[in-house]
Amino acid sequence: MKKENTPEMFDTIAQTYDKLNHSLSFSFDKIWRKKFVNLLADDNYEIILDVASGTGDLLVELEKLKAKKYIAIDPSKKMLEIAREKFPEAEFIISKAENLSLEDNSINLITVSFGIRNFTNIDEAFKEFYRVSKKNACLSIMEFSLPKNLFCKLGFKLYLKLIIPFFGRVISKDKQAYKYLSESIVDFANNINVTKKLKQAGFSEIKEKNLMCGAVKIYKAKKYIF
Repeated sequence: MKKENTPEMFDTIAQTYDKLNHSLSFSFDKIWRKKFVNLLADDNYEIILDVASGTGDLLVELEKLKAKKYIAIDPSKKMLEIAREKFPEAEFIISKAENLSLEDNSINLITVSFGIRNFTNIDEAFKEFYRVSKKNACLSIMEFSLPKNLFCKLGFKLYLKLIIPFFGRVISKDKQAYKYLSESIVDFANNINVTKKLKQAGFSEIKEKNLMCGAVKIYKAKKYIF
């Protein structure tokens, strides 16, 4: 799925991004991130890579895992500037997921929170994730999805179509940015099979977990080399 000009778009909404996301989700996004990190707490990680790190909300939660090194990657300079203020101990790199400037077999855990639908090429990104992952490394992804329940799906689609663009325009003053964010969720959910693409990239032991009636989904995968 190719998305145009998203780094510049996210630069324009960086200052209001956190406030609006917390408001639109009624702060459930904070709960989702905590659950996301809790699912990773049973293992130890030396180096953690947070891709599409944005303003660093997940990065702050990942600190609980006590890794020796944290790397945050995002194509938006303005987003990463905010992330640096929250977690200055991390290494910050302005980059797209499809072209990581990292060594092969160097990362123990890769995380992506609400970012894969913005990738220019999800297949290339997953190949890069596999390349930089160490043997037995973990990849964990959280992304919006569409509920299977018809009532929940209709309600979620109305929320995406009406509520998000409206409040995005009022708070961020950027109607197009939040119109894009809303439309990208439905477009991604209707066209991308994440589990299938993870398998194609070489990952195995792929597990899925639904949150909020399936409106949010967590994927967890491993890089095993036999």
